[in-house]
Amino acid sequence: MSGRRIKNWSGDSYGDISFIDVIKNSINTGFVEVGMKLGATRLTNYTRAFGFGQATNIELPGEGEGILFKPENMRDSDIATMSIGQSIAVTPLQLITAVSAIANDGVLLRPHIIKEIQNEDGSVYSAASTQVVRQAISLDASRTLTGTLEKVVSEGGARKASVKGYRIAGKTGTAEKLREDGGGYLAGRYIASFVGFAPIEDPQIVVLVVLDDPHGIYYGGEIAAPVAGEIFAKVLRYLNIHPQSGQPVIPTTISKAASVTSASPAGTIPVGKAIVPELRGKTMREAGDLITKAGLAMVPEGTGMADGQSIAPNTIVDAGSEVRVYFQAR
Repeated sequence: MSGRRIKNWSGDSYGDISFIDVIKNSINTGFVEVGMKLGATRLTNYTRAFGFGQATNIELPGEGEGILFKPENMRDSDIATMSIGQSIAVTPLQLITAVSAIANDGVLLRPHIIKEIQNEDGSVYSAASTQVVRQAISLDASRTLTGTLEKVVSEGGARKASVKGYRIAGKTGTAEKLREDGGGYLAGRYIASFVGFAPIEDPQIVVLVVLDDPHGIYYGGEIAAPVAGEIFAKVLRYLNIHPQSGQPVIPTTISKAASVTSASPAGTIPVGKAIVPELRGKTMREAGDLITKAGLAMVPEGTGMADGQSIAPNTIVDAGSEVRVYFQAR
């Protein structure tokens, strides 16, 4: 195309496939086909509708506008490469704001650094107002796109961003790294990314993970998506958003156990409760990870390997309870 060959990341040809599969599997040739059908003007208009090529006007000095072609200056190759995320430069804030528009039923909002300032007594001194920039896409389009992006996480290239019990929408990215002089791209140098939001039913957070010039594996679905999954898991629990499975979440406050009952649970754990894991023989980091995943708080004593714990394994306690873990050097 205008002297440039565009291929898929796998090197394969896919024939006739649905656009949902194009998005799920990051099929470059499919995105190019759609971009060429839209044409330079419509493609650029949609891109601008999401806030690219212009500052978000957040309360920070020196915000960049990114780089976006004018339609009249675009060749076929520019349309094609822009369709797969090249021939355009965007800021992380622009990307988060654009994805937030999808989560907000297609409405693009002005982002703010501070949600509100509170007085000492907890009353609100000042609060940022919700400022609508525009309707970027229709409500129906946003919900269709959200459903497709959910499939990317549940079935497609971003499966490693999934968190059990939560519905997450997102998309991975693997971009060639631009030369500092702007003269093309660096061979073998990449930027891996993932951006998404959760929970789909009532979106509360948008997560963007960008890994600049990773060594070894460089695909966004392999190295950025897992990081996003860890962030989603911790933040959703911190916000006390319960998973659909009914498993307990980490509360925003931590208290000591009010009651302990020794039991071997069967079935669903009651909401607000947690099961103490077996920690003996674990390193401090391993024990901490198990405690965190269980929705509890660890109080370590000593160093080395875990040799005992204050609450027996498989005991049901209040979520957020402290478990004292005794470590012994070996």
